[in-house]
Amino acid sequence: MTIKHFNFRVHIHMGAHKTASTFIQSWLTKNRHFLRENHIAYIPLQKLRQNFTPAFSALTTDKDKLLPIKTARLRHILFTEAESCGFDLAATRLLIISEENLLGSMSTLHTKGVLYPALKGRMRVLARIFADYETQPFLALRNYSEFYPSAYAETFRKGFIKPFEQYMEGLDLAGNSWPVVIEKVESALGPTRLWPYEQFQDNAHVVLSELLQTPIGADRVDVDTIIRKSLTQKGLDVAMRCRNILSAAEMKELINLLAEKMRFEAPDDKISIRDNKTVVNLDNKYTNDLQQLASRLIIAGAGL
Repeated sequence: MTIKHFNFRVHIHMGAHKTASTFIQSWLTKNRHFLRENHIAYIPLQKLRQNFTPAFSALTTDKDKLLPIKTARLRHILFTEAESCGFDLAATRLLIISEENLLGSMSTLHTKGVLYPALKGRMRVLARIFADYETQPFLALRNYSEFYPSAYAETFRKGFIKPFEQYMEGLDLAGNSWPVVIEKVESALGPTRLWPYEQFQDNAHVVLSELLQTPIGADRVDVDTIIRKSLTQKGLDVAMRCRNILSAAEMKELINLLAEKMRFEAPDDKISIRDNKTVVNLDNKYTNDLQQLASRLIIAGAGL
């Protein structure tokens, strides 16, 4: 297979999960005309997940001698998808890939208590796909004390039914680490640009400007749409009472209904860690992480 080489850079936004990735992807999709004017190509997430993401995930455990050929096919899929979206790759200076599932899935937090255990192999494949291109990875981080409950709510919606306390007991709180995640990404793709999720709402235009290498004014970003609705504590309580009488498919339908459409009278707390000592330890760990990763942060002076 002969694949034409283009002269654009590749910026890869990999999430992480539960850090407003959906907002960035929606903004890019809504502003495709602006992207074209600035010679930036972007494949909307829904289209990316039709062919590329499943093929990528299948290949990340493949160690056979045909890996270079298979990664070339993945690159061909990407370029074909971009052109089908109306982007002229010959005139493109920057290709944006935004897909948090490049890192892996949140299900391993439920099943193993581990954050992105297959990350090294996934990054190896991703690096090979863009072996002849200048690439820049981007990643958002989130305080563990907020990230774990949010990830729990997301996987709960997808059918991983486990009480929150049991989920927390199964997590490798000491071993899971953003610096370790960054190390694995950088071992394959090089220096990574980061930002804290907690600072994103006030600085979304700064992040987008860096991602696109094009100035984006704050007036172009509707910050009110950044926070995605999630399952709440009352929604969780309702779902847990039904878990022994509903099928897995019915549970998934109920949870999505509770998260997306049902509204409880206040106070309706978000799912959160109740043990104060655990929260303090996780907060401190995150603060130390940000200090360790300070040179990679897009938002100057960002932190808790």
